[in-house]
Amino acid sequence: MAGQGYPGAPETEPGLRGLWLGILAYRWATFAWMAVLAVATREDLRSPGIALVVLVFVGSWNVWFTVTRGWERSANRWVDLGLSFALLPVSGLVMEEGTTASGAPFFATSYPASAALTVGAGSGLVAGLAAGAALSFGLALSRIFNGLPLAELTSDEWVSMLNGAFYYLAAGGAAGVVRSVLMRSAAERSLAIEDAARQRERAARLAEREALGREIHDSVLQSLAMVEKEGRELTARPMVRAEEVRALVELAAGQERALRALLTEAPEQPAAGTVSLRTALQAAAFGLDGVPVTITTAGPVWLPAEDVEELNGAVRQALENVAQHAQATRVTIFAEEVDGDVIISVRDDGVGFDYDEERLARAGKLGLLKSMRGRIEALGGQMRVHSAPRLGTEVEFRLPVEEPFADD
Repeated sequence: MAGQGYPGAPETEPGLRGLWLGILAYRWATFAWMAVLAVATREDLRSPGIALVVLVFVGSWNVWFTVTRGWERSANRWVDLGLSFALLPVSGLVMEEGTTASGAPFFATSYPASAALTVGAGSGLVAGLAAGAALSFGLALSRIFNGLPLAELTSDEWVSMLNGAFYYLAAGGAAGVVRSVLMRSAAERSLAIEDAARQRERAARLAEREALGREIHDSVLQSLAMVEKEGRELTARPMVRAEEVRALVELAAGQERALRALLTEAPEQPAAGTVSLRTALQAAAFGLDGVPVTITTAGPVWLPAEDVEELNGAVRQALENVAQHAQATRVTIFAEEVDGDVIISVRDDGVGFDYDEERLARAGKLGLLKSMRGRIEALGGQMRVHSAPRLGTEVEFRLPVEEPFADD
């Protein structure tokens, strides 16, 4: 963000939106209070006509500022500061002479601080402090325009003015600090999301390589090993028939064609509105601390995209239970599609426990029951838990899958 040194942190970051909403609420609340005070003290005002014009103008500006989201442009923020600055000496003209420092309700009240907040939130700490300093100077002018030379102010009147100046400086500075923190957090979050995306992409590539390796091992490499074995046997014979050599060559050529086809075969594409089960499981396991996770899927399986969030939540809860309670050295996720059902098993080699749903419910330990079982049953599935002390735990999820979403 310009001037902040945090590239990639968008202005629409949720924290910043909340900050702007709070400042806007403060702006309107203090404007309303300024209007109430003007009405309540109108008989004591030196220039009630000027006060009315000021209220109409400031109210109109606030309407425009709100509707157009004027705070998003630097020029508008500084214009807003200029108007708030001008409001302070005008208040000295509006109020009865000599009353701005007497403890009487001040016409401008706290409204000018909204400009310091706006500049600080939009342009940072230094700009916020500069805005506060400008408003402090305007506050001093309000005394002069009200017929109160600064040299003649009492100590209490000086304290009152300095207190107002500190208020403006604190408002601008605090908003600038909050902005810096939010921008830094947004940038760090953006980097974390990018890193997570890279890690997921890397995991997907490794999974594809693993699947390809299994296919090569199961078909081509075994056949090539047989070719090598038979070739050695033929070379050991004193006489080799041509038919045997031809058969061996044809076997090798056939495996070459199979390997080429495997390497050039286009990856299977999911149906519209579906997500790979392996991808969903990798997302659920991503970032788990404390125990390594191995994911194995038997063939490609596609899930309806709208089911993935609930499934991820259930699998993630199972993994977090393992990491937090099982004292396991490894956890394995195995998934397959059997007769129209997707079966996902989460197994660990941890300490295990006596699984008793009624006892867990009475003890208030509803993580398994609500977070996992509830999610799975909401998808029309079932959950089973198999565990015993020192024998580890297996949590099995079974989901029905519509025919268009299950791959043969």
